[in-house]
Amino acid sequence: MFIRHPTTLMNPNLLQKIKSPAPAWLPGPRTLLRLSGADRLRFLNGQVTQDLKKLIPGSAIRSAIITSKGRLEADLHIAATPDSLLIETDFSLRESIRSRIEKFIVADDVTVEDISSSYTLAHFPTLTSPPSHAPADALHFLCPRFREPGIDLWIPSTSSWKPAASPLPDWEPLRIARGLPLWGVDVGPDTLPPEAGFESDAISSTKGCYIGQEVISRLRSVGHVNRHLCVLGTSDPAPKRLGECTTSDGLVVGKMSSLASDVNLPGLVALAMIKREHAIVGNSLLAEGASWTILRHA
Repeated sequence: MFIRHPTTLMNPNLLQKIKSPAPAWLPGPRTLLRLSGADRLRFLNGQVTQDLKKLIPGSAIRSAIITSKGRLEADLHIAATPDSLLIETDFSLRESIRSRIEKFIVADDVTVEDISSSYTLAHFPTLTSPPSHAPADALHFLCPRFREPGIDLWIPSTSSWKPAASPLPDWEPLRIARGLPLWGVDVGPDTLPPEAGFESDAISSTKGCYIGQEVISRLRSVGHVNRHLCVLGTSDPAPKRLGECTTSDGLVVGKMSSLASDVNLPGLVALAMIKREHAIVGNSLLAEGASWTILRHA
C-alpha cells in the first residue's frame, strides 16, 4: 500500500529550482590517469561503456568500467587531449583502476601514467571557457558533470592560484536532484549500472564490444533490474538522518544513502535504492517519520 502526497507538497518540477552554486566545485583528491600511445583510443574503447570515438579533444564525458558480470568497477569521466586520454574517478579507486586497465594491455601501444598528484580538479558550472585568471598551463575540458554545461579545470599542483569554491555540502542538493551517485555511498561493486541511471549519460547503446556489454544488452532487451536508485523528496518535518524506506504497512523496500536540504525547497531531497515494484514515480514511502515522494529515477 502506498501513501500519496498532494501534488502541491513535493513534485518533480520543484527539482528545477535547485541551481548550481556560483563558485567552483572542488571535490578534493581525485584519481587521474593519463593514457598515451597510438592504440589508446581503440584499447580504452574496449574497456569502458561509452563510445570514445565520439569524444573530441577539449571535452569530457561520463562513462563506467564494469566487470564481465556487469557490475560497477568505477564511475568515471574521460577527457581527450590531442595526444592522450585522461581517466578521472574516485580517489579510493586509484590503485584498483590502474591495475584493472593495465591487466588488459597485451601488445597494445598504450602507456598508463598516474598523474593524480600533479593536478587538482575544479568544476565551473555554466562556463564554456576557463576563468580569466586561471593558470595558462591548466588543462580544461567542456564537461556536463552535473548534467548541465560546465568546465572541468585541472589546475597544476605547483600553481598557487585557487578559485573561489562553494563548500561541498552546498553541492549536495544539486547532485541528489540530478540523480548522480557517489561511489561507496550510493553505488559500489554490487551495483548494476542500469540500477543507478547510468544509461542516461554513461552507456552507449550503439558502440562495439566492451567488457560487460552482454549483460547490459541483455538487461536492455529482454530483462530488467530489480531495483532503482530514486530521487525522493519530502516537505514533512523530518530528522536529517538516513533511514530505511517502508510502505505504510511496514514492508522495507529500500534504504536512503544520501540526504540534503536546499533553500529553494520546502523540505529535503534524498537518494535511495528502491525495489523495482515499489520504485514508481509519484508514489510515496515512509522513512524516519516522514512521507517521501519518489520524484524520479536517477
